Amino acid sequence: MNGQAALDRGRAPVPGPSRSSSFPNFEVEELESGARLWTLDVQGCGLVTAVLLMPGGSELDIPERAGLASFTAGLRGAGTRDRDALEFAAAAEDLGTAISTSCGWENAAVATTIGAEDVAAGLELVAEAAGEPAFLDEEVERRRRRRLAEIERRRSDPSAQARAAFARAIYGDTPYAYPAIGDRRTTQEITREDIAGFHARALAAGSCHLIAVGELGHGRVRRAIEETVEPQLLPHARRFEAAARNLEPAPSSPPARRVVVVDRPGAAQTELRIGHSGVPKRHPDRVRLQVANSILGGKFMSRLNLTLREKHGYTYGVSSAFDFRRGPGPFVISTAVANDVTGAACRKTIEEVERMCDEPPGATELDDARNYMVGVFPYTLQTIQGLSSRLQTLAVFDLDHDEYDRWPEQVRATSDQDVLEVCLRHLSPEGLTIIAVGPADELLPQLEGLGTTEVQAAG
Repeated sequence: MNGQAALDRGRAPVPGPSRSSSFPNFEVEELESGARLWTLDVQGCGLVTAVLLMPGGSELDIPERAGLASFTAGLRGAGTRDRDALEFAAAAEDLGTAISTSCGWENAAVATTIGAEDVAAGLELVAEAAGEPAFLDEEVERRRRRRLAEIERRRSDPSAQARAAFARAIYGDTPYAYPAIGDRRTTQEITREDIAGFHARALAAGSCHLIAVGELGHGRVRRAIEETVEPQLLPHARRFEAAARNLEPAPSSPPARRVVVVDRPGAAQTELRIGHSGVPKRHPDRVRLQVANSILGGKFMSRLNLTLREKHGYTYGVSSAFDFRRGPGPFVISTAVANDVTGAACRKTIEEVERMCDEPPGATELDDARNYMVGVFPYTLQTIQGLSSRLQTLAVFDLDHDEYDRWPEQVRATSDQDVLEVCLRHLSPEGLTIIAVGPADELLPQLEGLGTTEVQAAG
């Protein structure tokens, strides 16, 4: 009898025992500039991913210049002291690579993935983009036009409108309330002087991290960093501790449930965001909250998806997430539903949040969540970019260096009572903010009684 004949296709295969995994060894050292160098050697891959993490994330934005951090980050490498944007791009292409720039809440980054033999030349371009941006007038205006076009596009995107309305409702006047891209007014008002000033202040606000992952050779990357990146960082050395203390935004937590309807007359469906402020990345309950969230809405077989999608057919999919940041990031449930079931979907969602706070999960439910989380973790370590991303998280949030070796065991050790206790501490069914983007005339009668209600115009 062959294998195909013996296979019973009427029964799902039984998963095998979970395998242990460990994070590869890496090294951390402090450079003369005060920057930290993180290195992880992956022999045989022939590539190196190098990322320079700099101060200057969107948490430093102010309301009058919302979007300035990401505006500045996007212009690094779009022309430097010695080359215009085309010349800089051509220099990277000659090496078979590109220099990418990005901006998160906590930091900005300049990065490249390049052949190991060309790593010195690639790092020279990274250092040039980070330390010598020209902020050319024509590039500032080009970037402004692109951002204004993206902001206009988001005005017609109900999902983007829901995210923006949720952030405003949760975070009030703190930096987390504003889209990282800014808005039309601030984008039009940002000047080249604002950008150059922000860049200078950001560099002075703290030390940098340089993460290098790949085929590093015997001291090759270290020597290249000393020759290229360090000269750009030395003028800003040793300024980190004094300037990095006032970055956590204070969230605005409503004392009672609140409903905000963003009116989009004629919309065919309603975008929903339901949640409240969460906890910082370094909170001691973080791992247990990740397990709780997996049960609530962090995977396909979650309570929310089984209730709203499988049982009631309200949506194609629903998810929940804690966005852990330096400050208390949001806890948010996201979905889209037909207009006529919006009220019912909101009530069922609230019931599931309440259930997380009323009773511990069952044994099978908890095992499924823990096994899923531990099982998918190794997939994030398959590439040098994935490994680099993990090291960046350690660097940005100053996590323990054995974080990824301890994390699977912390997940497995999370009990049903642990889940219940963290939900009681950090989930607030009565303090939820509900954002509904859709036709107000259809939604308001359905949402009556869920909380204090206000209507906002779309856009």
